[in-house]
Amino acid sequence: MIAIPIRESPFCSRIGSVLIAVLLMLDTVTASAQVVKPSADALTEMDRRVRMYMNENNIPGGLVAVASRGQVLHLKTYGMANVELSVPVRDSTVFEIGSISKQFVSAAIMLLAQEDRIGLDSSIHKYLPDLPSEWIGVTVRQLLTHTSGIPDYEEIRTYDVYRFRLTPEEVIQIAHSRPMDFAPGQGRYYSNTGYFLLSMIVERIEGHPLGQVLESRIFGPLGMMQTRMVDPEAIISHRASGYWVNKVGELINRNPTEPSSTLGAGGILSSVHDLVKWDEALYGDQLLSAESKAAMWSPAILPNGENTEYGFGWRVTPYKGLTSQSHGGQVAGFVANFSRFPDQEAAFIVFLNRYRVNSNRIKLTVLHTFMPSLGPIPE
Repeated sequence: MIAIPIRESPFCSRIGSVLIAVLLMLDTVTASAQVVKPSADALTEMDRRVRMYMNENNIPGGLVAVASRGQVLHLKTYGMANVELSVPVRDSTVFEIGSISKQFVSAAIMLLAQEDRIGLDSSIHKYLPDLPSEWIGVTVRQLLTHTSGIPDYEEIRTYDVYRFRLTPEEVIQIAHSRPMDFAPGQGRYYSNTGYFLLSMIVERIEGHPLGQVLESRIFGPLGMMQTRMVDPEAIISHRASGYWVNKVGELINRNPTEPSSTLGAGGILSSVHDLVKWDEALYGDQLLSAESKAAMWSPAILPNGENTEYGFGWRVTPYKGLTSQSHGGQVAGFVANFSRFPDQEAAFIVFLNRYRVNSNRIKLTVLHTFMPSLGPIPE
């Protein structure tokens, strides 16, 4: 056999060199990325950017924090938890966390799976037999990964749906008013209906309301004393008020979320110190096994090979080559962000008490300040 040499074009050579350079750069960033103690100037610049964003977007109050293995490395509060009463945000202030709630529902599901009380690949009709027949074939796993095809009731009725008391039957009716988005497992579309149904499944198996289950199985054992389901009528110490703006940009009140209309899709409130406890618990096996966490943080892969970059209640999109487990939240008068970088043993928390603003913008400001090897703060 005669060997025929392959001649590489200059263009291919340049492309190859660029790819190698990019890969080497990512490897360098991954290897060197670590949380550092920022200089006084860096902290001043971070603080300036946070305040500027809050002022430009009429955000009454907020909080940012950096933690590592149960220890708070940095915590800064801003503005007012309650504007009318002039109550400032403190480190004890409790905020609604919106869709960050989903990771607690997924943890409850994994606890049941560890006990062989639920099958991730079982039909949801096994646990909720009265669901619409059009949803037959949907599995528990598909609800967790937003690959069920069941329409998002929030999208149909908008965020205002969380302001009203609804029965489970009414929520299901809203979602069922639209045909399936796709056949189960054949696509990915974010659906709060999935996590409402998962909450119902937890309640059905445990025989108690979701709030009681989460308290007895997660919040209580971990000492998360300020984390609970939202309740507009309850007296909740240190609760922040939520806000929005009207058409002319004036700040207005937003009433708290009604838990019956969201359950675990977005109905939890928490504090910075409780989320730090939650972050620390995820490093050990006191709550979830290594196998459960591996499943929870593995992205769903569609039949066409597409990586959805979403696990069970967690976004698992890498950031600049770093492993990241995160989720944002938006509900009523609040937005929030909770991001973990397990290889660096770092967690970043943002709470803001204004609806429809970008918590990720502030998170990146804090992240790049404490991990300067990631590059300049994104504009």
